[in-house]
Amino acid sequence: MDEVVKAAVPWRQQAFFNSSSVWFVLVPLASLLAAYAIFQTYFKFLRRSGRRLLNVLEPYATIDVSEPGSDNDSTYEEVKAYLSEACLRQEDARELRAEGAKDGDGLVISIRDGQDIADKFQGAPLWWSSVVEDNVRDGRQNKHRFQRLTFHLRHRRLVVDEYLPHVRRQGREILFSNRRRRLYTNNKSLETYSSNDYKAWSYVELDHPTTFDTLAMVRAMKKNIMDDLDAFKSNKEFYRRTGKPWKRGYLLYGPSGTGKSTMVAAMANYLEYDIYDVELTVVNTNADLRKLLIETTSKSIILIEDIDCSLDLTGDRARPSTDDDDDSRTRTTVTLSGLLNFIDGLWPACGDGRIIVFTTNHVEKLDPALIRRGRMDMHIEMSYCGFEAFQTLAMNYLDVDDHELFGSVEEILKEVKLTPADVAEYLMTAKRAGSDEPTPCLEILIGKLRRRAEEESRGEGEVRGGGEGQG
Repeated sequence: MDEVVKAAVPWRQQAFFNSSSVWFVLVPLASLLAAYAIFQTYFKFLRRSGRRLLNVLEPYATIDVSEPGSDNDSTYEEVKAYLSEACLRQEDARELRAEGAKDGDGLVISIRDGQDIADKFQGAPLWWSSVVEDNVRDGRQNKHRFQRLTFHLRHRRLVVDEYLPHVRRQGREILFSNRRRRLYTNNKSLETYSSNDYKAWSYVELDHPTTFDTLAMVRAMKKNIMDDLDAFKSNKEFYRRTGKPWKRGYLLYGPSGTGKSTMVAAMANYLEYDIYDVELTVVNTNADLRKLLIETTSKSIILIEDIDCSLDLTGDRARPSTDDDDDSRTRTTVTLSGLLNFIDGLWPACGDGRIIVFTTNHVEKLDPALIRRGRMDMHIEMSYCGFEAFQTLAMNYLDVDDHELFGSVEEILKEVKLTPADVAEYLMTAKRAGSDEPTPCLEILIGKLRRRAEEESRGEGEVRGGGEGQG
């Protein structure tokens, strides 16, 4: 029995020493953890305090707008355009530099590297500076340029949510107004429409001199059209608020030579829009037409001339059929429903501010569904030359707005059917045959107009005489 007790004692002592060792480890560890927790608490406090102190000492933040890495990002160009106007507004901006505009004849004015320019938005002061940094990549040294915006920290939300979007909008408007306008024409569709080298549109610079001031037309009608264009251009928010796509359609109809194409040029110059001239006869399918129109830009005019002649829309005018023509009909399957579905459906969601114009010499041949209100919102008849249109032509060609011979011209124009193009050609011929003085030119013009009236009178008499003889 004593031996058992003696044997048990060392075991209890061993357990006691083992538990003492555990406490010896746990107590310091707990102390360390507690100290770490206290340190973390005070560290966060110190970090917050340090940040507050830093904000007091340096309460400003910066945002850099870098040169784009791809052509799809236009932010940098928009900011440069905005700052160019800001440089011109501020008299104290003296150290400037100029570079040629990418899409125009003007210059882009900007601040020199290392200089800054002040701006203000809703009472918040802001500063822009031009910064250049040297970057070494693949052993080559490149310069990286960006525009740096500096602002007070308390204006952070104002800058991000309102000021920068404002800068981009203003920059886009400046770029849009300064660019060269273009006239686009569509290329012949490919069978697959997938070639990497294929471009749907080709363009030339649009430099047409026609304006509404020089357009030979009744003045009240011109004013009505300009008012309608102004209302369309300035009412983007109205269209958005009412849930309507921001687009408008115009139907121009009348005999050849009455100025339908000239009217489109005047509209483009008035709105500062590009023109996309769509030739439907070289578009193979509705799908090709859809892809073609999707590539048009916002704030542009989509023009389809002689819509009554377009294949599979209203039926062609009678014309001889050839083997090549039959083959073209086989491959060209653009339909009226395809055009209408795209105009009413997908296309308005692919951009804003588009105007679509149809022209025709024979409005009676068009399907009513094509020209109903909502598609062709405004129907404009381009009629024969009246006296008001002649007055505009006289001002354009003879630089005279009134003359004693105008009364004779007015009387003759009531008797004949002449287009503005006819009268303009008569004026050109009269000016070449006469002199720079208006009187001899008008006398020659009156002679030509009288001969034309006599020809029309004889023609009508022959028609009546032939009809009576047959009867």
